[in-house]
Formats: sequence, structure tokens, C-alpha cells
Amino acid sequence: MPHYVIDRQTDYARHVARAALTLLLVTGWLATSAAGAPAARQRVVLADPDLELRHAMEQALAPWHLEVVIEGPPPADAAMAQQRADADTARFVVWRDGEQLVVYDRELESTERRDSRSGVLDPPTAAAAALTIKTMMRLPPPPPPAPGDDAAAPQPPGAAIAASGLELRLQAGLATRIMRGDTTETSANLALGVALRPWADSGWRFGVAGAGGTSTSIDRASFKGTWSAWSVLGVVSWSYARGAWEIEPHAGAGLRRSTLDGAETTTPRREAATLATAAGGLTLRVRYAQWSLGVTAAADESFGTPTYSKTNSPAEVFQVPGIGAELGAVIAVDL
Repeated sequence: MPHYVIDRQTDYARHVARAALTLLLVTGWLATSAAGAPAARQRVVLADPDLELRHAMEQALAPWHLEVVIEGPPPADAAMAQQRADADTARFVVWRDGEQLVVYDRELESTERRDSRSGVLDPPTAAAAALTIKTMMRLPPPPPPAPGDDAAAPQPPGAAIAASGLELRLQAGLATRIMRGDTTETSANLALGVALRPWADSGWRFGVAGAGGTSTSIDRASFKGTWSAWSVLGVVSWSYARGAWEIEPHAGAGLRRSTLDGAETTTPRREAATLATAAGGLTLRVRYAQWSLGVTAAADESFGTPTYSKTNSPAEVFQVPGIGAELGAVIAVDL
């Protein structure tokens, strides 16, 4: 074969190899750029400096893999929101206008508003706002989690409750209790409770609480011993939050177990009664993340309280208190 034919074939092969290499490099660069640049559907601009709201939105939008970024002041109108979305390659722009939440959808070129709250948001209010924002975005069903994805990993305790919009509150309290029967008695009272908030955008909670106090000493009419009581109540409450502060009136009804235990002269004596009880009160608390500390005041009444007398004698031993009042402190955690 002539040398010039071999040379031409060699040059042709070199050109093909160079073109293929150039195409490979360009394709790799484009793929890298596409992977590194955030897609329009993967970014949400939050034009609001409230970090609690951002955190709640990140949790609410996590199944859709949307990135929430805080950037700039709230836009004045939809045109400015569109400019912000174009500049940040974002699908949504979210902000608050007074006491309204506003969501701008770049793809649909639409703006939607819902009532909310101005100022700094506490965790429950921020969670409710994030769920409202998610509803306003009208997102499709989230994709199933890929193997190894964080969404497929085991979730911490309480994560399933939070994802469903429910909130579980665990609370403990210590109070001074003043009871009024034929005499006025004072005791220390320990209370434990659990309550569920079924709707994220509402302050209503429903739960159960149990309480018990120190015993009252009795030495009267030849009887020497103690009286004690504990109670279990179903409780309903409603919380009004303003910033980190929360005020919560509550009411409940249930049973109180009363026990008189001791000896009359030298004969053991034990008397017990189960009484219907109603209670109500008010708690003022301050929140720090999911924890809260507060003070509480409450009153209760037990119905049909018995009066115990000396055996075979009208001499009164003890009258079970029918009315009680408490003042104390509480600590709670919301899951």
C-alpha cells in the first residue's frame, strides 16, 4: 500500500480520536455542571429570617428533596418574586406579608396567600406554618426513598409523630396543694401527664394526667394515722402562643382515690373511697426549642367526700377535703 494512503488513514484515525475525546470531555463537563447546579424544582427561597420557620420547612419538605435557603428581604409583589426565583433558579419563593403567608410558584406564575402570624414563631406555630406552605405548593406525591437515603434510615423517637403533623407532649409538675375540709391541709403534689395535639395548626391537646401528694397526719378521737389521695384525670387544653411564650388554660375530669389508714386505739382501721373529681387551671410557660418551663395554678373539687367518725361514737376523726388548690412549676417536652 502506498505510504500516502497509510498517512491519510493515520491522520483520519487521529482526527476521529481527537473528536471523540473532545466530545467525551464536553459531555463530562456538562454532566458535572448539571449535577452541581441546583435544579429549579429543588430549591425554595425563604425571604424570611425566621430560623425556626426554615427548620420546620426543611422537615416538612424533606420527602421532596427541596433545598430551603434564606435570602433577602420579602419581595414587594409577584414581579419581584419572579425576579428572585429567576435569579436563584428556584421553583418557589416564600415570605410573610404582615400576618399572611405568601407562596410564589415560578412554574405556574401564581401567588397564593393564607393567614398566619407575624413576628418570631415558636416551634409549634412554625410547624403549622410549614404544613400550610407545603399545602400551598400543591406538590405531587413524594418519590419513594432510594436505598441508603436518609428517609429510609431509622428515624429518631417521635419522628413518625412529627411527620404526621401530630405532637406528643410529656409533662411533669411539682406543686404546693392546699385542701379544705373541716380543716385546711397542705401537701406537696407531684403530677405527670401526657397529651396529644392531633392538629398541627391548632392549639388543642387531649391527654391524661395523674397526681399524688404527701400524706396528712391525723391524731384525733382515739385515731392515729394518715390520709392520702391520688387522682387520674382526662384533660383537655388549648394553647395560645406568642413568640416563645405560651398560655394554656386546661380542664379535666376523672377519679380521686382517698385512703384513711391507721389505728383507732389499738385496732387497725383502713377506709377508702373513689370520688368523682373535676379540675381546671391555667399554665404560663416559656419555650426553648422543644422544651418548655412554666408556672401553673389550678383548682379542683371532689364530690361526695365522706366524713369519718370514731367507731360507735359521733366524735369526728377526719373529713375528706372536697376542694383543693395548687400553685407550682411544670416542665414539658414536645415530640
